[in-house]
Amino acid sequence: MRKQRSKKYDDKSLREKKIDFRRHLRTYLVMSAFFIILNLFTIGSIGWAVWPILGWGIGIAMQAMSLYGPLADPEDVHPREEERGTPLPDLEDRMELKELDRRPYRDEDLV
Repeated sequence: MRKQRSKKYDDKSLREKKIDFRRHLRTYLVMSAFFIILNLFTIGSIGWAVWPILGWGIGIAMQAMSLYGPLADPEDVHPREEERGTPLPDLEDRMELKELDRRPYRDEDLV
């Protein structure tokens, strides 16, 4: 099942933003290749395909700079990075958690 896409971009973690960027970049590369191939079959040279590739490329470049470059937000921290300062649970608590993971039943059986 797919995730709902109701989360706003500003509410996403840094990791989610980077995953979205990689998806966007892949889509851009595939569509750029499609535009070039379509243009080569119709005209025989790269003509109009340059314009959507350049326009979309500007958007990709801005998104990349906002995540990796000079426009990156220094306060944009993954929530797990903030929690790293907390100590780990003691040995007894970890043992209880491991025992809970070894259940003789499935979650579906409880419903």
